[in-house]
Amino acid sequence: MLRIALAFALTLGAFGCKRSAAATSSEGADLFANACARCHGADGSGGLPLFEGGPSPRDLRDPAFQRSHGDPQIRMTIVNGKGSGMPPFGATFTDAQLDALVAHVRALEAEKTK
Repeated sequence: MLRIALAFALTLGAFGCKRSAAATSSEGADLFANACARCHGADGSGGLPLFEGGPSPRDLRDPAFQRSHGDPQIRMTIVNGKGSGMPPFGATFTDAQLDALVAHVRALEAEKTK
C-alpha cells in the first residue's frame, strides 16, 4: 500500500504539478495585458514616451531585439526595470509569472510575422 501511495505521489509530482504550455501562454498574455500593454502596446509594438523627453517603450516584436536579448536578460529587465522609462516589477510577479511573461514576449515576434 505504501508503494502505491508513493508511486501516486511521484506521478502527481512529475505530471500533475506542471502547467501546460497553453496555460502559461494564456497567463503570460493576461499579465502582459494588465501590466505591460499600457506602455508597450497590446501587441508589443511600443509606443510614445510616457513623459516629455523620455524614452519610447521598446517594440518587443522587433526581430533584432528578440535575437539580441536572451530569456535571462528579458527577465532581469522585467524584475529590475530599465532607466527612467521602465519601473522594476520584481516584487509584483512570482517566478512562474515571470516565466510566463518572458514566454509571451518571445511569442510577440512570431505574432508580428503572421
